[in-house]
Amino acid sequence: MPNHKSAIVPLTIVPLAFAALGLAACTAEVGPTVSGEKLAEAAADALEGELGSRPEVDCGDDSIIAKQDKEVDCVLTDPDTGTEYDTTVTFTGVDGDQWDIAVQVASEPKGGAETSAAEETSEAADDSAAQLEIEATALADAAEDALEEQVGARPEIDCGEVNITIYEGRTTYCELTEGGEVYEVTLSVTEIDGEQFNFDVQVADTPK
Repeated sequence: MPNHKSAIVPLTIVPLAFAALGLAACTAEVGPTVSGEKLAEAAADALEGELGSRPEVDCGDDSIIAKQDKEVDCVLTDPDTGTEYDTTVTFTGVDGDQWDIAVQVASEPKGGAETSAAEETSEAADDSAAQLEIEATALADAAEDALEEQVGARPEIDCGEVNITIYEGRTTYCELTEGGEVYEVTLSVTEIDGEQFNFDVQVADTPK
């Protein structure tokens, strides 16, 4: 589908930061052990609902025993800046071939006060463009407005439920549901002008 543009009034201006995240739970059908890749995927699933976009999580390659209160050290990478955060995944409940996890992300990036190349890029973006915080539901509404104007029918788009900090070049991934099929939607902020911003909307050609 073609790119479209729209603009909405954001809520407020906030500094760019990958804030500390609360606990998020996820349940999966597994055996007595789970691979690090599977655990990382479950952690990313849990955090995607909190962030409104999917982070990258690495829990290693070894198999892990799913045991009550067991903690696993992982690393989360902010897909927008490349900044890494220590992340702890804890098994909060294990029942046969099902397990629940809680995911805790550190409030500070790895290395503390040291500034990585990715952080320098983030700081440069912070200096050159305003940082705006909007509700994920408001972003979804704006995307629906833009697509409705082009195709003549209003789609159903979900960008999560938490506020999203945007800046020029920020990409957010949402989902469009149509006819029981789910399509990935990519929203890319192209310009911020005062209290308004423009973005491109790209809908995948095939369902997920």
